[in-house]
Amino acid sequence: LLIQNQYFLNENSLIQYIEWDALARISFVNCNFEKVHLPGKVFGSCSFQNCTFNHFNARKGKFSSCHFEGCKITNSDMTRAEFYDTHFKNCEFLGVDLAASDFDSCKFKGTKFFKSNLDFILVEDVKVWKLKGWAEVNDFSIFEKNSDE
Repeated sequence: LLIQNQYFLNENSLIQYIEWDALARISFVNCNFEKVHLPGKVFGSCSFQNCTFNHFNARKGKFSSCHFEGCKITNSDMTRAEFYDTHFKNCEFLGVDLAASDFDSCKFKGTKFFKSNLDFILVEDVKVWKLKGWAEVNDFSIFEKNSDE
């Protein structure tokens, strides 16, 4: 399912796409998510391209085999979220609470974190693009230099 150029003002505008507490195999392109609250929901094989998320709540959400490209996530609560086999390319996290989130088998390329809470993050098999190849990281300290800017 491809959804383009949509503005989701709250979770009710997404209700038709949620089945069994999950969003599965949906591609969102140029979409805006404003004050959308989806705590504990599962996102399976979803892709987000050039999307913006503001005051987005995905606390305890599960993102499996998802792709984020050119996305901007601001002032959002993603504490205790679980990311598995999820890729981030050219994304920005600004004022996002990611405390106690798990990242397993994820990749980051050109992604930055500003004023975001990265405390107690669990990292397993996470890779970051450096120069001309992927480098494995053991924690999120590589991103912390951007967190306080």
